[in-house]
Amino acid sequence: MPLLETNGVASAPLMTSTQLARGAITVKGPDGYCIDPTTLRRTSSGGFAAIASCHIMSGGQNGPIVEPGLMTVTVSPTPGAAPSPKDLAQALGTTLLQSRELSALEVGRMATGGQTAFAGSDPTHWRGAFVIGPHLIGVTLYAPQNSPLLGAQGAAFLNTVSSAIRANAFTDRTASAEQSQSTFDPLARRLGRLFASNDL
Repeated sequence: MPLLETNGVASAPLMTSTQLARGAITVKGPDGYCIDPTTLRRTSSGGFAAIASCHIMSGGQNGPIVEPGLMTVTVSPTPGAAPSPKDLAQALGTTLLQSRELSALEVGRMATGGQTAFAGSDPTHWRGAFVIGPHLIGVTLYAPQNSPLLGAQGAAFLNTVSSAIRANAFTDRTASAEQSQSTFDPLARRLGRLFASNDL
């Protein structure tokens, strides 16, 4: 997979940040990690971005050497609360190995499903979701087998990106207040917004 393989030449200019949902949500990776422009999708109400090593994606031409990993950010509309790690595990049909409540979100380490992300990726992976105003943000981190990102470092990675998203979000506070008074969608509808598009 291009995101984790050095081929000597970057296929497209790398991006350090991007905006989704008409600029309401800004996604930026930690130092050394870039947005992959080839998989980027933007819509009026959401979008999808993948984050990986700048060094690897540029064919070794840009960025420091960092731990290989693939993080995805999915943004979609939501009228309800974010699903918990337990909800996410049930939706994926897998076992929740660990749950951690961090400053920006609650994340869970899933037992299976990560092996399909890229060649050599570990089945276990981290997932979490949180709500900002009218937006549901789902974050996932995949890593190679035996990577430190499969442990606590991976949870911290998700928290760093999610904290930056929260700090830079621009939402209609009036609409957000109205949303908080509305009836929540059933769990299946909320999870469907995160998985229906078959994102990684």
